[in-house]
Amino acid sequence: MKPSFLGKALSRADKLTNDQLRTLFNELVLTNDRLEAALQSMFDGIVVCSLNHEPVLINKSAERILRIQGGWGGSPFWMAIADEELKDFFYKALTSEETILGREFALQSSGGTRIIAISLSALLSEDRIAGTIIHIEDITEKRKKETQLRRAESLAALTTLAAGVAHEINNPLGSISIRIQLLEKLLKPEKTDKAAMKKHLNVVKEEMDRLKHIVVDFLFAVRPMDIQLMSENPAQIVEEIADLIQPEADRMGINVDVSIGDDLPRVLMDKRHIKQALLNLIQNAMAAMPDGGNLGIAVAATNDELTISVSDTGTGIPEDMLTKIFEPYFTTKKSGTGLGLTITFKIIKEHSGDISLESKEGKGSTFTIHLPVPQKEKKSLPQWQDAVAIAGSQAED
Repeated sequence: MKPSFLGKALSRADKLTNDQLRTLFNELVLTNDRLEAALQSMFDGIVVCSLNHEPVLINKSAERILRIQGGWGGSPFWMAIADEELKDFFYKALTSEETILGREFALQSSGGTRIIAISLSALLSEDRIAGTIIHIEDITEKRKKETQLRRAESLAALTTLAAGVAHEINNPLGSISIRIQLLEKLLKPEKTDKAAMKKHLNVVKEEMDRLKHIVVDFLFAVRPMDIQLMSENPAQIVEEIADLIQPEADRMGINVDVSIGDDLPRVLMDKRHIKQALLNLIQNAMAAMPDGGNLGIAVAATNDELTISVSDTGTGIPEDMLTKIFEPYFTTKKSGTGLGLTITFKIIKEHSGDISLESKEGKGSTFTIHLPVPQKEKKSLPQWQDAVAIAGSQAED
């Protein structure tokens, strides 16, 4: 690291005149005052501890957030904390020399519950550990806004779902109403026609089944999922799905190509729900190829991600519809509830994964499921010596 101007000046202090020393001293005082003013003006709390964990600086925000009283010098920092949970946390974090990022705590006060996030890291000075710097942020308002946003998004999604359900239910209800009127006419003695009555009753039964399907899909889309994560072999799941859809693919003249990567890791997933998500994607792909085509199912893995892709050579999706494809009740098919992809999206999100789409109108589409791969060894938080090594390499650069 390059020495500062003040550092260079101090190294030559024995050669400076009294006026030069006075100027240097004034510059040091001014610099210190500026830094002090900046730290005391911050909304976030800042605490600097020495190597023996004694606080050497606590700004006003830290005193306010942590409710620290005066007279905190000469003892380890955790002794200045009244809250027992925080006191225990700081004791363990400081004595274990652990780097911590954004650990959250809920503090009770007369004004209600406050949520704070605390981070601890090594304080470096010229490639050496000089102590610990603690950052405390009051994130209460941030969490409130996030909660409000989630509620607003949930309400908007529920409104869209409700509107879609009302529209979907209205169609079979209208058909049932017409058929009942026709049946009433046929029930008159002079117009009894058993064959026509049976036909109308069959339509009523079909529409009732359709209503049931709409309600079941709706409930599945809005209810919390009971996801049971187990360590599963993704190759086995894909092979089972491929065997299941093969007869229908043969009937439709669709060639199924399954590609399974080598040494696939086991992944935490709910086998039943993942199968449903894949079936939804595959059924959509097959529906996009009414005159036959190629259906590809590929499984691959990187260090931290498993991907399962479903591709087709079908009609593709217009560019202006790509951003709407996962919205509830949006569908490009003539039949269906429009909830298949919404449910698929929800299943993948419940697995902490993601789903992406590439499509070109007239050439086909590819949906790719991205699932996290569990790390064999959980990475430990950086230790003090790691911070020194990083700082040393940065200094050399």
